[in-house]
Amino acid sequence: MSVWCYTIYLFDIISIYCYNNSMYIYQLLTSNGRIDRYGLLNVVAFIVALFVALILHEIAHGLVALWNGDNTAKAYGRLSLNPIKHFDWMGLLLMLIVGFGWAKPVPVNPNNFRNRKVGAITVSIAGVVTNITIAFFAAMGWVLLSKVNVYGMKDGLYYFVYFCAQLMNMLLALNVSFALFNILPLYPLDGYRLLSCFVSQDNGFMRFLRKYSYYIVLGFVALNLLSAYIPVIPNLSPLYWYVSGLGGLIRNGFEQFWRLIF
Repeated sequence: MSVWCYTIYLFDIISIYCYNNSMYIYQLLTSNGRIDRYGLLNVVAFIVALFVALILHEIAHGLVALWNGDNTAKAYGRLSLNPIKHFDWMGLLLMLIVGFGWAKPVPVNPNNFRNRKVGAITVSIAGVVTNITIAFFAAMGWVLLSKVNVYGMKDGLYYFVYFCAQLMNMLLALNVSFALFNILPLYPLDGYRLLSCFVSQDNGFMRFLRKYSYYIVLGFVALNLLSAYIPVIPNLSPLYWYVSGLGGLIRNGFEQFWRLIF
């Protein structure tokens, strides 16, 4: 059985780091220089947003495969919202401790698609479209919550509003980052799978991507880490500028759209 749309979330979580160093658990927990209620709420919001982004991304691949005639993901129980079905425990532990990890890939058999090309294309983009959709509506939540007057609120209600606002903000940021990273034409990300629907996988460029994509991403990350630990060196990572720059434009665009309505 072949495996389709295999996503290494080691790369995904690294992309969060490239977008904003403050997204790490420790920085979130000590956002005010010490551990307090705000830090704890930040961490919980981050974990919930991370679970939503990863799980719904994976479920989207499985659902679209099912709509195209392949029930492999369903047979393996991968259409469930239960995080246990999707997370590799070692990968999850690393996500929470050091900021990167991985999830179980959704098994999909393209031989079962009613129309192989249509199935391959739609399954490839399913996760990215899902992440962008989540981000779009998270921006609406963020805009609405930013208009809430918290002056004079009781502590319980105030902290609830703060948590919801942080959750919407992180859902917006993480889902945009995931979408932008996954659409890159690097093996084995969704962008590579989409590209392979239109060009032969046997040509030189595709062979190059299969062989060297992992090292390309590590190179991007190394450049980002170099600037992080040696502040006098500007950030030279194309991945950083891509995710933070284009991602910032998308997030701002979503926010401005909802501000026109509300």
